[in-house]
Amino acid sequence: MGLPCVAGFSLPSGSKCATMLREMAEMSDKKELRELAALMQAHGVSRCVISPGSRNAPLALTLSAVGMECRTVVDERSAGFVALGWAQQVKAPVAVCVTSGSAVLNLHPAVAEAYYRRIPLLLLTADRPRVWIGQQDGQTLPQPGAFGTLVRAAFNMPEGDASGQETNRIINEALLELRHRAGGPVQLNIPLSEPLFNTTTERLPQPRVIRRTELACMTADDEDALLARVSVLPRRMILVGQLPEEAAIPPSLVTEKQFATVGEQLSNSRLLCNRPDALLSLGTDGMAPDLLITVGGCIISKRLKQLLRNNPPKEHWHISPDGEVCDTFCALTHCIEGSADEVWDLLAAFADEGDEDYVSRWAAEPPTFNAAYCGMSAVGAALAALPEHAVLHLGNSSAVRYAQLFPLREGIHVECNRGVNGIEGCVSAALGFAGGDSRLQLLICGDLSFFYDMNALWMPGISNRVRILLLNNSCGGIFTAIGAPESPLVNAPHRATAEAWARSCGFAYRAVRREAELLYGIDFLLREDADSPQLLEVFTNAQEDAAILKQFYNNAAH
Repeated sequence: MGLPCVAGFSLPSGSKCATMLREMAEMSDKKELRELAALMQAHGVSRCVISPGSRNAPLALTLSAVGMECRTVVDERSAGFVALGWAQQVKAPVAVCVTSGSAVLNLHPAVAEAYYRRIPLLLLTADRPRVWIGQQDGQTLPQPGAFGTLVRAAFNMPEGDASGQETNRIINEALLELRHRAGGPVQLNIPLSEPLFNTTTERLPQPRVIRRTELACMTADDEDALLARVSVLPRRMILVGQLPEEAAIPPSLVTEKQFATVGEQLSNSRLLCNRPDALLSLGTDGMAPDLLITVGGCIISKRLKQLLRNNPPKEHWHISPDGEVCDTFCALTHCIEGSADEVWDLLAAFADEGDEDYVSRWAAEPPTFNAAYCGMSAVGAALAALPEHAVLHLGNSSAVRYAQLFPLREGIHVECNRGVNGIEGCVSAALGFAGGDSRLQLLICGDLSFFYDMNALWMPGISNRVRILLLNNSCGGIFTAIGAPESPLVNAPHRATAEAWARSCGFAYRAVRREAELLYGIDFLLREDADSPQLLEVFTNAQEDAAILKQFYNNAAH
């Protein structure tokens, strides 16, 4: 590596002159640029072609100051191809750094070539703040995504990221994508506000570095390195998010390797703890892990998310088939690309050094819910009566949260639209699933979710195995539960009932309005010999539902 002197020339990094210049060098005072330089070093990107300009000057000076091997090429179109040839020669990623505006577009021919030849070019495109784009401020155009489909990925650095969390993740993600699978060009667009030329002599930060391992390409040395990193991390948690089918976690990971296996009903897995939200209502002391391994989709429990975000693990590995950078708990250190089954084989090589007391904390019995008639008690009664090997479909908002507080029989499969968590489509998705499945199908959903999607009921051929438990508290009850303002603009009060529509669509219908009717209603809903789909509408009071839920958590905490 070396320091720039003139176009196309750099000083050898080991020379006395280069050492003196580096000791005297000042870099930009912009923290995000120093973070970028440190992470480029950590990920092995040590070469850069720079086309001079004012907007990218602070980045150029910073990369030079940290000892990056830099070459200066005035013509951006040529600079892109110089970087491409250099990357081919050294068989490693090379960055190309340009100023804002049309300078970015001049990289396009080289980017296209790099894309189809799978050459890892890091495109550092300096930009003006978003507020000035399209405002006749000079050298401004929409730069994020300017290369379209001819880059592996395009990232835009955030503006005003006080914590630095998003900045760190985005830089790591961009650098990882350069060599992911076949590799190729990646754009990192960097909005920079004035002043541009303030400098500092501070040392580079020591930022969090996220690594990625492809299990299919893992060597024995890679495996040993991973295992060595966690040999001193005894409190181990495997957190299983939403999965379409069972993740076959070997029992030995609990009994021999002493992992706390944790998840929710949407994991469709047999775990040490399937009701973390209820268990954590008893307290969170000693519940945070040293090593967190996550697999599957999202987690519902806010208590669990807060525990892990407020007490970040020393290591967080996320397992996914495509190696995505998923930093849910702001502590990600390693992306592991592969299937869960492959990872269980890897974990079987762990030394038997887990914390048995930690595992026992997660094996504790969560508090049980016993309360007066309400939406939550209706959910609990339905789940207690649901037969083995049924399919449970959960609507979003209150329904899915209530369900996490109750145990399920073994063999019940759980489905829920938790990709982006909207209320739309929960009825349609459940009926779509049920159309080709002979098992009993129970959908539990709230009134707003149901009425939003009730057109699904009139499609032909709905199976007699379909059951719907409709929780009707005459508004968006979730908003009352979370303390939102009592406004019709927020909680959407209504007087609607499903009876007429359900009957007209061929559903057998029954209503429940008091505790004495609930068990009879559940028997009606889940009877096996029904010759039509069934709908049970349970009417409750939103304020009472919210008060009972709050009381449950308060009692558990004491």
